[in-house]
Amino acid sequence: MKRMYVLLVFVFICMGVFSQANYDAFVGTWVYQKNDSVFKVKLQKGIAKDYIGNWNIVLGGYSLSVDGIIKENYIKPIPITWETKTPAPLHNIYIDASSNTPNYLGFTFYDQRKKHLNGKGISGGTMDLLAPNKLHWKLNEKEGLWVALEGDYIEDMIPSPEEWFPRGFSVPVDVIMTKE
Repeated sequence: MKRMYVLLVFVFICMGVFSQANYDAFVGTWVYQKNDSVFKVKLQKGIAKDYIGNWNIVLGGYSLSVDGIIKENYIKPIPITWETKTPAPLHNIYIDASSNTPNYLGFTFYDQRKKHLNGKGISGGTMDLLAPNKLHWKLNEKEGLWVALEGDYIEDMIPSPEEWFPRGFSVPVDVIMTKE
């Protein structure tokens, strides 16, 4: 029994050590430009804290300019540690991401213009690292709402609260970004 206990402790320690994702490749500023529109995402490594414990994540912000005029500017200083009981945007966090899969991040996006789910952010975003300097950014509103509604579809919920209706995003939803 003692050997089994020691073996289980060893297995859980190894799982904890080896399950930590390497987020270094995602850190930095990513840019998408088409005509006169420039969309930027700045990502950094961080730590999320809650009553269960701490875990490594990626935190970030975004900006969008059209015709040289800044429409969205949410790239601001972000703390290294985020107490998750406080809403992310209060800490200048507009993207929070994590994953156990190499070259992939799933994320929650806090669109400050569209305010999905009453400003609580919407999941369903993905970032795939295609090359060291290429990132595929995708937002899926329908998937994010599905997760928030615990697997129900809006059409099945009568009456549906206003915050659950799709409203689109204020930034591009499916683009290839280049690292600056």
